[in-house]
Amino acid sequence: MTSEQPDHEEQAPQPRRFGVWNPEAFAPFGYRDFRVLWLMVFVRSAALWLETVARPVLIVELTGSAFLLGAVLAAYMSPTLVLAPIAGIIIDRFPHRRVLIGALTANITSSGLLFILLLLDWAEGWQVIVLAVVSGSSTGFFHPARRAMLPGMVDQPHLRSAVALSQTGQTSMRIGGALMAGLLLMFADFTWIFGVMTVLNVSAAILVILIQTREEPHQPDPDAARSLLRQVTAGARWAIESRWPLAVVGISAVLFIFLQPYEGVMIPLIVIEELGEHKAWVGYLVAVGGVGATLGSVLIASMTEIRSPNAIMVGIIVIAGTALTVLSQAPHLAVVAICVFFGSACVNNMVSVANLALLAHAPQHMRGQALTLMNLVLGTSLIGALIAGTLADSIGARWGLLTMGACLLGCALLALSTPRVRWWLWRRAMYADVSREDWLQSGRNE
Repeated sequence: MTSEQPDHEEQAPQPRRFGVWNPEAFAPFGYRDFRVLWLMVFVRSAALWLETVARPVLIVELTGSAFLLGAVLAAYMSPTLVLAPIAGIIIDRFPHRRVLIGALTANITSSGLLFILLLLDWAEGWQVIVLAVVSGSSTGFFHPARRAMLPGMVDQPHLRSAVALSQTGQTSMRIGGALMAGLLLMFADFTWIFGVMTVLNVSAAILVILIQTREEPHQPDPDAARSLLRQVTAGARWAIESRWPLAVVGISAVLFIFLQPYEGVMIPLIVIEELGEHKAWVGYLVAVGGVGATLGSVLIASMTEIRSPNAIMVGIIVIAGTALTVLSQAPHLAVVAICVFFGSACVNNMVSVANLALLAHAPQHMRGQALTLMNLVLGTSLIGALIAGTLADSIGARWGLLTMGACLLGCALLALSTPRVRWWLWRRAMYADVSREDWLQSGRNE
């Protein structure tokens, strides 16, 4: 691959001001194609968060079923679990722009068809669930493909900054997109929301077409599928033989089953049915969760020493269980907002902490296999979505939240009361060689 040259003339690096400001951190914006890619991610993320807020609220209005609310979240996440093992093979075999266009086509199809169905007043719950599967099929391809394009867009000295900056287009719209969804729910109807979403997805696809970076021809590897299968099975064998990785995977799975679905399943029910508030507040609360997730990442990443991610993981479960327990009895939106702030911070940082625990323990030649295990753990949130929907449908949203919070706190208590697990949690010496750079890199592996 050949890197394009920056639009500006090369200048000598400027010194840091006050020991913090480094103008070179923004050097990737000097490359035309990086600017186009960043804008594409920004636009696509706006559409994604519009959908994240609007889809569950639409299901509640169409069906009133809490179980189907959990089912639509499970439907959205199921393609990621099924397609994740082959996503890497496809990205390695085909031009990255084609992969991105294919992923965005799935989003355009999903939002466009829903827009037409809503416009004609033909929309039904089962259609929302089916189209959630179509939209969810893009996730496993979009992020790896757009990251894989970066080395061809910027020179090597600017690659690290490009990776970090490319995330800002996505994370900023976790807040902005959710706020936009809340405003549209307040002043418009779902037809407008899915219409805007379709326009944003089409705009993102056009921006991909405008990228000019040339890619080297992809050489098909006939053994790629078998190599991936060997990698996954090797990681599973290593985890079973070593035993301690099973604790990391188990603790992570607990959080993804009992916490991760709360935002997409329980929040709409609490806001609309329990508190009787306007549906726009679902979007505003998701934005509050985005603030919590961002500040949580900054807090943990700024720690000078990361000696025991194991203990941090259990601490996250305790905070998450407490947040869900309080949320289940929240009498006012202000209390709900505080709980959502802490709950989303826990969800957002669990993968980074678990990745660090695996990176710290695993031998150098097993790190790839260790991180592959986390991709499988993420799939357990599909189970959690169905459990959350079933609980809300059978015993109500508040009691369902209380049950999920109690399960989190019970698992944390079990971990802290088991001598072998407690010993593993505080083996700080095993993390002596983990640098802050390793910690930051583990967060980029999400």
